Amino acid sequence: MSTEANTYQLFTKEILSIWIAQDVSYIKVEELSEVEGVTFFELIPDSELLDGGGQDTLYPIVSEDVEDMLLPSKNIRFVVHSVYLEED
Repeated sequence: MSTEANTYQLFTKEILSIWIAQDVSYIKVEELSEVEGVTFFELIPDSELLDGGGQDTLYPIVSEDVEDMLLPSKNIRFVVHSVYLEED
């Protein structure tokens, strides 16, 4: 992740609010990597495809699961690629 540090941002309430305002319906969660005991998961808004490998899951944008992704965790980080933060 160190080489990609500038392209990812930690998932925040502000990002969630923006996505809700943009009528995002669901979020795909895909495992990116593990670095020094911390597992990074990428959040992808309104992704239409699941890879089928069991490493990704879809969650409704307005759900307890997505709210839980905002909580701090010692071993897990939910991140968003900058391409999903650009305004249409």
